[in-house]
Amino acid sequence: QRLRNRIMETIKVLADGGDGVRRRGFKEYFESFYDFIPHRDDGNLPVNSAFTAEEEALVLQVSAILDDACDGTPPDMTEDEFIATGWPERIKPIASQALSRMRERGRFSEEEEQVSPSS
Repeated sequence: QRLRNRIMETIKVLADGGDGVRRRGFKEYFESFYDFIPHRDDGNLPVNSAFTAEEEALVLQVSAILDDACDGTPPDMTEDEFIATGWPERIKPIASQALSRMRERGRFSEEEEQVSPSS
């Protein structure tokens, strides 16, 4: 449950496009997501029963485009250089769709086990 909440938070950064890059920084823009969802070269999405099948599919779409952006850019760039590549704006609608769908169900409690989100 908490993992789903953390993934929602990092997808929110991606859904903010260039503003998310500026807030987190170039490297953390990627790494905050990869803290929870591995790059395609590093494994699969962890099994998580808190996701619906649709949410999982959307998170995988976000993961795929973020992996493409990671693979398609140098490892060291300024935030403005990365934004100029256009990647944040290509990622933004996919991340926004995933975040919107996840927000429909809401967030799970951080304190107790729940069958479905409560907020």
